[in-house]
Amino acid sequence: MPPLLPGDPGDGHGEDAHDPDDVGYTPPLPPEDRLWRHPSEVASGRAVPAAAPPRPGIDRRTAGLMLVSGIAGATLAVGAVAALGGFDERVVERQVASQTSVLDGVEGGVADVARRTAPSVAALLVHRGEEQTPASAVAWRPDGYLVTDGPSIAGADEIDVVLHGGEAAIARLVGIDEVTGIAVLQVDIELDAPELAVEADPVAVGSLAVAVGASPAGGWDLTVSSGVVSAVGKRLESGDGATHHGMILVDKAFAPGTAGGALVDQRGGIVGIISGASASSGGARFGVATPIDLARHVVDQLVEHGRAEHVWLGLRGTDLDVDEAMDMGLSGGALVEATDDGPARRAGIEPGDVVMSVDGDPTPTMSALIAVLRRHVPGDVVVLEVHRDGEAREVQVTLTRKG
Repeated sequence: MPPLLPGDPGDGHGEDAHDPDDVGYTPPLPPEDRLWRHPSEVASGRAVPAAAPPRPGIDRRTAGLMLVSGIAGATLAVGAVAALGGFDERVVERQVASQTSVLDGVEGGVADVARRTAPSVAALLVHRGEEQTPASAVAWRPDGYLVTDGPSIAGADEIDVVLHGGEAAIARLVGIDEVTGIAVLQVDIELDAPELAVEADPVAVGSLAVAVGASPAGGWDLTVSSGVVSAVGKRLESGDGATHHGMILVDKAFAPGTAGGALVDQRGGIVGIISGASASSGGARFGVATPIDLARHVVDQLVEHGRAEHVWLGLRGTDLDVDEAMDMGLSGGALVEATDDGPARRAGIEPGDVVMSVDGDPTPTMSALIAVLRRHVPGDVVVLEVHRDGEAREVQVTLTRKG
């Protein structure tokens, strides 16, 4: 996938509206390789110090009195321990410190989450001429449908698939949605994989996340990364001109080859499909995923029609300025105006209206508004909560087909 460029090329209107929180895509960093060793394991080459000379001034009589006193004290200590319950036979062994994850100890930790997710993840080997690139996919339906990251397989001459059980096949491309970057493949194998539970609630900032993919090296090999959700509902510009809305950012770039795999929470519920590129902002790098509710909407259309249709509301706008929001007593919103011939204008949207929600889903930014709309199909009727002249009102709009 071409790297996503930093910054926002928009002019403050429409889907190119300025988002002060924009971040750009950059290729993912390789995973860190740290070796943790106990101090005692690196000190074996140290010289053994010579025995200290006997301290002067202690004669044999004094030494004898010290020995007798020591034996008496030890005898009293043993008696006290025995009186309090005696000895047990437990042996305390040295425990060597190891590198741990933020998810260890939560619902079984990363290892347990990855183990339960692994059977639903497939390894891909994407062939483009002489080039071979690894990627991942998620088993979606028993009749051979897999979901993956579109840019990671775009332009492929052939795509090899290796399932968790070791079965191999050549995939057929069902379709790629360039708007969201979601793709669907199909193999002529009955997928005997547990269906991943889809989380009903949107993923929250600060929640824990595990990226589970698979590598075709050696047939099938598990690839896992873990981190914390840093942002949701983000707008990202790609190098091929696509604008991705509503994206999930995780505080660590995902492992190579994980693209197309499953982003799951600590309970093992899937919350996103992993993107093939990372995002960067201020020197920090983030893993990126498409939220599962948006991906599921696109997948259903690709399976049914081979392509996904996206709606048109006929709005252009930008994020409400912080000072303006405070003056209006709002926490955010999309400041919009309607195009002359669009559904929004016909429904009564006026310049300067602030859209607060769509069917109850909050829209604190223009990107959030677009992401919510991308979960609908042409013909859907939605209710916009609009702030105008200090009052909240509802506007009902029928969505039409984009383009």
